[in-house]
Amino acid sequence: MKIAICDDQIAHIEVLKPYIEEFFRIKEINAEISEFIDGESILKAEQTFDIIFLDIELGDITGIEVAKQLKYRNSNSVIIVVTSYTDYLDDAMDLQVIRFLKKPVAQNKVYSALEKALQEINESLITFSTKDNGIIRVKNRDIIYVEAKLKYVTVYTTSDKYYVREPLKRIKVLLASSDFAIPHNSFIVNMNYISKFRREEITLDMKGKEINIQISNRKQPEFKRRFIAFIGEGE
Repeated sequence: MKIAICDDQIAHIEVLKPYIEEFFRIKEINAEISEFIDGESILKAEQTFDIIFLDIELGDITGIEVAKQLKYRNSNSVIIVVTSYTDYLDDAMDLQVIRFLKKPVAQNKVYSALEKALQEINESLITFSTKDNGIIRVKNRDIIYVEAKLKYVTVYTTSDKYYVREPLKRIKVLLASSDFAIPHNSFIVNMNYISKFRREEITLDMKGKEINIQISNRKQPEFKRRFIAFIGEGE
């Protein structure tokens, strides 16, 4: 999960960043956080971001203009506005900003915004190139599991299965929301579809058809922690 914080006041970044780090540590999601002190620097960054904490007042270029360009670059980026001002809120709403955090930010508000962001990411459409040179778009939530086998990566969804060109390494990045976990280096599974859990194996429910997937010895402790945390969230 790639996170960006863009704020021209370093003191605000220093308050916000530990909250974000703690949130993803609790979720056991790997998060790479990048810091930017002006709009020009984040726009020059080569990478795209999953979640962006963006100040509105950035000097020569407004956060609204920065947000427009970032959304053009990656329409699935989730933007959270952090500001002391309300003058630009109407413009921000047009960009489908999911949360507004008022400075100084409170930890519980940051956590709430990140929960919403993960939900938004989980609802987003992912585009895959298929082996027959086609293109498919599926929602994260409709993906049951992904399997890498020999030269193929297969995406199993609630409606069909697709042989895709993307390597499993890239798909792991795309499916970085808290709903997905890795029981084995060849699999990514959506924990919403786990019907049975055992130390060495999970069972996925695919519309009444059961699929058993082994949990590798090395992954067992981590996967168990992830699954227990996941089912705890749903209670």
